[in-house]
Amino acid sequence: MYFPIISPSERNYLEQGVAKGVRVDGRGRLDYRHFTLETGLIVQTNGSARIRLGTTDILVGIKAELGKMDENTNEGKILCNVECCPSASSEFEGRGAEYLNAELARALERAFAVSTLLEKKKLVIENSEYCWTLYIDALVLDSGGNLFDALSIATRAAVFDTRIPKVKIHHGEKGDIEIDIEDDPSQFLQLDVSSMPLLVTLTHINGYEIVDATIDEEQCMLGRITVAVNKNGELCSILKGGVGGLPVKSIDQMMMASIPIGLEIIKKMDEILRQEKKSQLPKVGFFSS
Repeated sequence: MYFPIISPSERNYLEQGVAKGVRVDGRGRLDYRHFTLETGLIVQTNGSARIRLGTTDILVGIKAELGKMDENTNEGKILCNVECCPSASSEFEGRGAEYLNAELARALERAFAVSTLLEKKKLVIENSEYCWTLYIDALVLDSGGNLFDALSIATRAAVFDTRIPKVKIHHGEKGDIEIDIEDDPSQFLQLDVSSMPLLVTLTHINGYEIVDATIDEEQCMLGRITVAVNKNGELCSILKGGVGGLPVKSIDQMMMASIPIGLEIIKKMDEILRQEKKSQLPKVGFFSS
């Protein structure tokens, strides 16, 4: 992953600030940046959302496609794809973003691997071999650090916004199948995101752990831990990142610290989504500020 070049004096300044509990932007070690969240911005999708966390900017769209279930399964499918826009930042030029794209998509898939977290069985068409496949496509428009957390927040919001048409299966006398997809926009299936986890990333710098690291702080890290936390305070997955090893004691502390942070973000996010649902203001596209 590409990082902007910072001088040794800048690195020392960042590390000393973390040690004293005051980061460059004035936050404490476990303080999150303010973020804005919007849903329903792309009309060609079944659901969409955009998050701006500091200078990190991510757009997520979800398309639902009807198809046959895989053998020996009784649930729908979810496929994740992440692309870092080359024109947004120099770190995404050429082939430099390929590893980052795969790492971000893998983190999402690991977080949502347990079917009960996203009600995958609700994606199955009753009394048939058909199910819905959700294609989650995320575009990183700009990177200001902490892509994992921002991506999970935007994805959860996009799933909340997703509307899936109701489907009826008619079986003919000769064994033929007729699929009737409801064209009434008011008749749809909506997934419950209350049990869907969020990713919380804690970064280890100079012997201390911080949350929501900026891109400059990420350059100073020894390593990071990305944990998926649900509304019950349960850890659903864990992913280690960075080039350095971490002490076992630090890993335990980072995992425990992620729980209250994740619960607070979920609470804040759910309030934003409730306000979005009540809002009657027309959407004017994701390029609006």
